[in-house]
Amino acid sequence: MDRLRYPPPDTRVIKRNNSMENKDKIKTEKGSIMLETSMVLPIFIVVFLFLYGLLFVVSAQNQITSALFQSSKSMSMDPYLTEHVDSVQESKTFWSGLGSMILDLSRLSNSKYFSNSTDWHSAGGDVSSVAKDRFIGFFAGGKPGEAEKKAKNLGIVNGIDGIQFTTSIANKTLTVEVSYVIQTWFDAFGLGKIPVKQTVVVALWGAK
Repeated sequence: MDRLRYPPPDTRVIKRNNSMENKDKIKTEKGSIMLETSMVLPIFIVVFLFLYGLLFVVSAQNQITSALFQSSKSMSMDPYLTEHVDSVQESKTFWSGLGSMILDLSRLSNSKYFSNSTDWHSAGGDVSSVAKDRFIGFFAGGKPGEAEKKAKNLGIVNGIDGIQFTTSIANKTLTVEVSYVIQTWFDAFGLGKIPVKQTVVVALWGAK
């Protein structure tokens, strides 16, 4: 009995089917990758911008802190210079010693942004105004225009005028507090404005 002979399968059809399956698989994988990317990429961008904005705020705070600390430390020496160092300008007499001469000449050669010969540390003194001037001195070299520009570059709302100074004197100790608002360039959900407060406490040397 002769066996029935079937024609061999058409290999072209099999290859064509395999090719179509591979193409469908590739399309499915591409679609899956695009979907995952479209979901993850926005989250990554938001997180990156948030971290960048956070670093921007920290950098601004560090620069304000440095200027605030240096200016407060400088102010802490004013009582000693005012009450214990001879002043030719006030007494109209020569100095009692070489040390007084050097300190007095140094004080007279500086502007209000680096020294102050008034008794601001006594009752009724305009401490906040002195604190702001001294801050500008160490923040921008005593140049108000440069201080304004630098403050705005740091994102401080209203520039140098946006930094509010609050001062108090008690038990020969000076407390200087600054408050301001930093506007980050990435303002997501209205959270771009960050209020900041910083405080420095120093002893007033030579205060009576």
